[in-house]
Amino acid sequence: MDLRTIFYWLLPALVMLAVHWHGLCTWFQQDDFAWLGLLREVREGVSLTETLFHPSQHGTWRPLSERAYFLLLPALFGAEAWPMRVAAFATQAGSLALAQAIMLHVTGSRLAAVLAPVLWIVNSKMTIAMISNGAYVHVLGGFLLLLATWCLLTERWRGMWAAFLAGFLASESNVVFPAVATAYCVLLARGHLRRVLWLWPAAVAYFGLHMWLAPKMAAGSYAMHFDLTMASTLPRYVRWAFEANNLQPLTGLPEGLSLTSGVLIPGALLVFVVHQSWTRRPAALLFALWFTILLGPVLPLRDHITDYYLTIPLAAASMLFAYAAVATRKAVLLPLVVLYLVIQVPAAYKATAWWQQRGEVSERLVRSVWAVRAANPGKLILLEGVSDEQFWVAVAHYPFVERGKTYVFLTEDTRARIQPHPESGVRLEEFFLGSEYKAADVVRFRAAR
Repeated sequence: MDLRTIFYWLLPALVMLAVHWHGLCTWFQQDDFAWLGLLREVREGVSLTETLFHPSQHGTWRPLSERAYFLLLPALFGAEAWPMRVAAFATQAGSLALAQAIMLHVTGSRLAAVLAPVLWIVNSKMTIAMISNGAYVHVLGGFLLLLATWCLLTERWRGMWAAFLAGFLASESNVVFPAVATAYCVLLARGHLRRVLWLWPAAVAYFGLHMWLAPKMAAGSYAMHFDLTMASTLPRYVRWAFEANNLQPLTGLPEGLSLTSGVLIPGALLVFVVHQSWTRRPAALLFALWFTILLGPVLPLRDHITDYYLTIPLAAASMLFAYAAVATRKAVLLPLVVLYLVIQVPAAYKATAWWQQRGEVSERLVRSVWAVRAANPGKLILLEGVSDEQFWVAVAHYPFVERGKTYVFLTEDTRARIQPHPESGVRLEEFFLGSEYKAADVVRFRAAR
């Protein structure tokens, strides 16, 4: 393999590092602390089996991408985020290579094949996946879905089944792979249709097992609604797929550029899919179907519409965009590709840097409190001077817990600084110390800024 070939396959990963490198340096924050508590619980006596396989309160069951990830790496490296970030980046690099290989197989275009993963990774909706350890579910889930798809395309049937079954341990979204495989076979490889039909019973069995082990919430933001609201949720995600997050606040560029991208690109791609289908060239329709199928598991979550759910579907959207840009001889869609890159690259870069800064705020506070606790075992810590940012990036997510109880509380003067967010489910009263505690049991400590 010559250097040009190596560079060709490494280019998307190099773009990922250039745009999201701050994510390698981002420390724990927010939901990370809940998952970090798993290792503490095991060390305090909870069985490893229960910790690995017990479903979450939100009705999810992800032993591989959440529980094993947050048990193994902190056990090996301690309270260091960088090994987890390296693992996430390496996994995503694998996904980019798989997307590249899938595009090359389906379209035969080397340009479209390298453009697709680049368009995917520079999207600002990828920011959470590139900075949050808690979002590793989307990274690993996407990798296994793409691996199963690549094995399907290259007729590696044992590999397809291995990746498919492993995917159930990473993400419940893996249940849509039979639909992904069936769409491919119907449109491009009908001779393999009988083979992929056997995937459906496995998916149905998993769905039944999942509902038994981790029944979905009947109410609240994670409740699923199989109704007409799904039809209005889909266009919203389609628009978001091509808009840039917080474009004006982060980059100073006009917000109108993002809104224009969110309208013009989906419109142009729709016309392209219709034209290609009319002329019996099914690849465009396949990518559009894959995007819709991959979004399927989150469309019923009408009360929890969030952009990081686009992490995996964006792979298919980027494949369609890249294929359209190349198939129209570059000139027709080139201005839209340029617009997309102009808004997405700086927005993604700035957003990742912003999250790294938040991680530094979290690390300074949490490490200093852990040091005080180590010097004063058994005593409660009364934090003074906590800012709103420090509270919501760290304290609100219980990083200071032993034996199921928090040992850190806030002084009353802090109450006025913290802006309530009822939608988060956090009850501020839980973080203020009651009068029943004696002064001798409490250590006062001023939060580091």
